[in-house]
Amino acid sequence: MDALFTKPFRALIYNKEKIDDISTCVCPPYDVITDRDIYFRKNPYNAVRLELPEAIPPFDEYTTARNTLHKWLEDRILIQDHEDTIYIYEQEFISDGSSHTRRGFIALNRLKKDRILIHEATRSKAKEDRERLISTLKTYTSFVFGLYEDMDNSIEDILANPERELIFDFMDESSIRNRFYRIRGKNNLQDLCALMEDKKIYIADGHHRLDVSYRLNLPYIPIYLTNMYSKGIVIWPYHRIIRFKKQRPFNEMINALGDYMTIEKIPATDEGSIKKALDIIASETLPSYAFYPREDMDNIYILKEKRPVVFREDIHEVLKRLKVNVLHSGMLNNILGIEEEEISFTQDPISYLEQLRRGSIDLMVLLPPTTVKEVKDIADNSLYMPPKSTFFYPKILTGPLFYKYG
Repeated sequence: MDALFTKPFRALIYNKEKIDDISTCVCPPYDVITDRDIYFRKNPYNAVRLELPEAIPPFDEYTTARNTLHKWLEDRILIQDHEDTIYIYEQEFISDGSSHTRRGFIALNRLKKDRILIHEATRSKAKEDRERLISTLKTYTSFVFGLYEDMDNSIEDILANPERELIFDFMDESSIRNRFYRIRGKNNLQDLCALMEDKKIYIADGHHRLDVSYRLNLPYIPIYLTNMYSKGIVIWPYHRIIRFKKQRPFNEMINALGDYMTIEKIPATDEGSIKKALDIIASETLPSYAFYPREDMDNIYILKEKRPVVFREDIHEVLKRLKVNVLHSGMLNNILGIEEEEISFTQDPISYLEQLRRGSIDLMVLLPPTTVKEVKDIADNSLYMPPKSTFFYPKILTGPLFYKYG
């Protein structure tokens, strides 16, 4: 199977004879961990010790992680799976009050830039960290997350086939049910790999790990893949939190945007008003946003496009219509002159309400979620979205499977 674009592999997995509760050994991927001590305390074998390691002098964090991995292998905490397979990963979760199931699979995929398409620029600091970790461990502790097109559900039918073997089934700290299976049957493996031969992969998350993989000149890397047309795909928006370096009147900003947007106000009475504003802007076809200013906490301002924001002529048409770009680059940066260092990001605007009341932030800007079609259009045209444009929920866990390439 070496010539295939997608192929099975033998993962490193936790040894059930040594680990009673796999849920205590998993953690989120490194870029969303805010307090790694939580996971250090959960279990001495928690995957955070490999994913986001802490230095134990005289060793740095990367060498410490390598020593930890060697020790876990020596003590058979981690063992190599007994056969090449492709791993099914199912997540059952609640988002916005609705139940969802996202089903995907983890396989090795050949690194080909014309087949694996990105939508996000990478940052040098994060790349350096992941390169040092991956190259020191010669192991992927967490995986790139990709999407593929499967409108007739041919691959999904294989993943749902009863001919599969359960490995892990557990609830995580976010009340998400996680199930991992091995695909059984040579025909099922061959059929899935054959179906992937003519497909492109659209990267949803893990751009830094992907970039590092090219730099390391690896032929194959593990990627978690799911159908972009699945009902289980949920994308959360990253809302913008603004702290001005110099105070500026909110009415001046609204007036500057009035040439392009209709502006209405809804009363801001409680947390439910935030939810109402989000529902309004998410239901609009044209770019729509909600502004909640410190200067007028009695009202949330709903902005709906009445004529397109003007961009330079050399800006690609796809970027001119991308809702998050219209807001971030077009409105915040260009029209209002808000600088990048004044902007931070959150998926949970309600958690910032108290800061808005205290005046430690000046403006909350709510966005509708980016769509899968927008991600695909950006990637197909070799373009980049603004920073923090997509949050595919839920993240794929770190820990149930690892891939050691050396």
